[in-house]
Amino acid sequence: MTITDETTTTDRALWMLNSLMIERLTAEQTGGAYSVHEQWITPAGNPPPHQHTHEDEAFVVLEGEVDFMVGGAITRVGTGGFAFAPRGIPHTYAVVGDSAHLYVITSPGLERFFRELGEPAGALSLPEPSAPDVARVVEVAGRHGIEILPPPA
Repeated sequence: MTITDETTTTDRALWMLNSLMIERLTAEQTGGAYSVHEQWITPAGNPPPHQHTHEDEAFVVLEGEVDFMVGGAITRVGTGGFAFAPRGIPHTYAVVGDSAHLYVITSPGLERFFRELGEPAGALSLPEPSAPDVARVVEVAGRHGIEILPPPA
């Protein structure tokens, strides 16, 4: 999948755990209120269960279907739908089908985690899927107040 958007350049794009994320609004641009990332993701990029100490996280599904698990409850959200994961509540999400396109809206701070863990995207396309370095993910997440949790039983 290649993104064809003439207004987007790779200078704001990250490959983050097998997904493509584009920083659309930073906390600095919103007066410290929130940040917005646009994300293209396949099942190879489904994040592990985790919880944030400091940030709330909201998702708008622009295209596709995603199963969101928040606090143990799983809800399938399709195109145009919304999910909210408050800080301190375990959550994750899983793409249903081949891919999904999301807006990820977060309290200030989470963008620093994305920048540290992700890598500059070499192109406006999904990266070649690869196994994440779990120890690095846990380490970087911990520095940002994010606890990686075991998969649900």
